Amino acid sequence: MTDAPRLSGAARREYRRLSRAADMPAPTHPDVDRVADIPVSADDGTLLLTDHWHAAGSGGHTVLIRTPYGRDGIGGVARFLAERGHHVVVQSCRGTFGSGGSFDPLHDEVADGQATMRWLRAQPWATGRVHSWGGSYFGVTQWAYCDGDERPDAMGIAISARRFDDAILYPGGGFSIDTPLTWAYALDIQERTLPSKMWALLRARRGFRRGALAVPPADAVRVARGSDPQFFRDWVQHSDHGDPWWEPMHFAQDVDTIPPVTLVAGWQDLFLVGQLVDYAALRDAGRPVRLIVGDWVHGAPEITEIGVREVLGSFAGTAPTDGVRLDVTGGGGWREIASWPPPHEAMTMELTGDGRLARGGAESPTVELTYRYDPADPTPDAGGRTLNPFSAGRRRQHVREHRDDVLVFTGDPLTEDLLVIGTPEIALSFTSSNPRADLFVRLCEVDARGVSRTLTDGYRRLSPLTDADDADTDDVGRVRLRLAPLAHRFAAGARLRVQVSSGAHPLHLRNPGTDDPVRDHSRLIPSDQIVRVGGRTPATLTLPAQVTVTASAGAASPVVHRRMPR
Repeated sequence: MTDAPRLSGAARREYRRLSRAADMPAPTHPDVDRVADIPVSADDGTLLLTDHWHAAGSGGHTVLIRTPYGRDGIGGVARFLAERGHHVVVQSCRGTFGSGGSFDPLHDEVADGQATMRWLRAQPWATGRVHSWGGSYFGVTQWAYCDGDERPDAMGIAISARRFDDAILYPGGGFSIDTPLTWAYALDIQERTLPSKMWALLRARRGFRRGALAVPPADAVRVARGSDPQFFRDWVQHSDHGDPWWEPMHFAQDVDTIPPVTLVAGWQDLFLVGQLVDYAALRDAGRPVRLIVGDWVHGAPEITEIGVREVLGSFAGTAPTDGVRLDVTGGGGWREIASWPPPHEAMTMELTGDGRLARGGAESPTVELTYRYDPADPTPDAGGRTLNPFSAGRRRQHVREHRDDVLVFTGDPLTEDLLVIGTPEIALSFTSSNPRADLFVRLCEVDARGVSRTLTDGYRRLSPLTDADDADTDDVGRVRLRLAPLAHRFAAGARLRVQVSSGAHPLHLRNPGTDDPVRDHSRLIPSDQIVRVGGRTPATLTLPAQVTVTASAGAASPVVHRRMPR
């Protein structure tokens, strides 16, 4: 059937936002039609409902979008692109919004994506390039194309990663329960009636809190929502590092199969670290890859605007195909650099026994700092890279920093601006009365009013084997922990702060102190932790400080040299 491209409320707002965005090309084909509910047959005969947006006289280029979140929601983007002379194909993933079968996340995307690509290439109007687009699970469907014979000519992937499990479910060896619990909750309500959905959203915050404390953790969604999706139980069950169950869902591992791609990431997004791993793999293999990183949490509207602009630039031949564009937080602005990470100078600061964060060479005395971690009262996350809208991003830290199970180290006010771009690292002597313990370190900025906000953090689940792993310890036995990358300008007068703790629940599921920290929470065993600072094995924070800063994008000026504070 053919109907007028009417938009839902959310899609209409997205369309207006794109239409008002700066530097977007004007519409050339205003009379857009949508052919809705086209049944595209998967290899097993399952029908995947698909919409085709286009205008008479459109060119041959096509934008392909596969989504489990409903075709109406992406209508604003589809209409906007179609008005600029492109075909737009939007398909509902298996088991969602009218498509046949059952939605089993990740499992069917290779086969269904290949069937869709074959159908698309056979259409008489698809005579130009095919550019796939989208973020989050939309990005997962794009990585899956690379495991088949039919691939797009280019991809625009935002906030996603090739190895879904390593990127957002088990970073550091624990289980990041907050994100999959939030996602399972959202999937369960997305096709409900509006009143039912609104009621569920009103109860969501309380539901997330209750679900994250469920015993066993596999019951988290049932406790939070009353539903019991099998995929969530599977993810809890297959949490051991290297579990072969995940291998078929590690997409695009052969980098030679990956077409030119633009990666859009966010400093406060759960996929950040995984996306930077993907970028490095493609760059090192000599593949065409462009990286854009903004100051966004997952799902921020700016991500869509960036992605649409990149698609239009790709079709017009004006979009860069390499290089890195960064939003330097703290007022640093956007900067263009050749590659990630940029050159830097290691700046070392020392954690001292009196709670200071001092420049390297402080030669402070050895002090053992002790705190008790109790999984019955887990240390809260207070922000971070999560899907949960109630806690994601840069949150105030005053409640967390006043807990007895969090050590706090604060630097002096900076006398000059400090620019940090890259991956900070902590090295410290850490021991526990229970060898099964977590280490969570957070870097914060304290403003002139004394307000502390999170910038980045790092996490690792330790075990009796950790000390034998040379990748986890240095030559004097200190645990080394890399924090998530950042690009931030600390303004003069601000202070740096480091938190050391053994938990960030539910960003990372509380550690019960038992043999299997994910599946067995029948016992909760408190433990005493000791952090040794000063002396011959000091606890140190190493920052990638910038002494050479590339000029802002679009400028032809030479690099800017900035003297670092002493």
